[in-house]
Amino acid sequence: MGNGSIAAPIGVVVAMESELHHLLIEVTPQREERHGPWRDRFVLAGDVPLIALCCGIGMTNAAAGAEHLIGAYAPRAIVNFGCAGAHRRDVLPGDVIIGDGTVHHGAVHILADGAEFFPGKEYTVTGETVAATELPTDPGLRGLAIEAARGWTPESWPRGLNLPEDMQARSPRVEVGRVASADIWTQFHERIDQLHSRHGTLCEDMEAAAINQICHRHQVPFLTIKDISNNEFHALTDLEGDISVLPPEEIGRRAAALLLRTIARIGIVS
Repeated sequence: MGNGSIAAPIGVVVAMESELHHLLIEVTPQREERHGPWRDRFVLAGDVPLIALCCGIGMTNAAAGAEHLIGAYAPRAIVNFGCAGAHRRDVLPGDVIIGDGTVHHGAVHILADGAEFFPGKEYTVTGETVAATELPTDPGLRGLAIEAARGWTPESWPRGLNLPEDMQARSPRVEVGRVASADIWTQFHERIDQLHSRHGTLCEDMEAAAINQICHRHQVPFLTIKDISNNEFHALTDLEGDISVLPPEEIGRRAAALLLRTIARIGIVS
């Protein structure tokens, strides 16, 4: 941090354009490049260079997007933000989660008796290593996010949106905890409780753990910040047709705000 050289850019991988929009309106565009399916947006957040990528929804898209950014630009870090569903009853829409780790909760073995075995850590099969599916986020980036959250309150969530109208309102808050990921949207209450009990997760999405696994392989620092869009304990999501539980004007907005506060603390000097 003291030699005066300009650091490599930070990669930003986000699932949806509606989420990424909340970051793009706060930064200064520089240029764009197209590489196959990828639209790489070069922007400045203050003086910090970013490459922002909308990867698409899901674990495969997220992993592919992260691999593309790392291979093409060798970013000094990869960050991810966006919306997520709560894993605890007291985690409400509008709350923001700073990820201290991720877990690919779909990486389970279904045993002969129907029980589930979740290996979590690396293990081998006929001499081949199966990658760990529970990974921490970068402690330095996480510390900066926690610092950025001090004295900051996320913007209030619209009353009655994804919550009962008669539910007592409270100000959104920031928590630190694990983010679960899989190509799964969990609504069954007992399953959500099981995931929280097994992994200590606060929320679930469909991308963060996949990005973290790619970053881990390349030894690139990774951080995820999520804002809660839905809590199935309080209001079940209608999953048919256009999912109105994900209003574009709300999802990812609070996570983007905290991410930008975090990036401001990183600076541009390597």
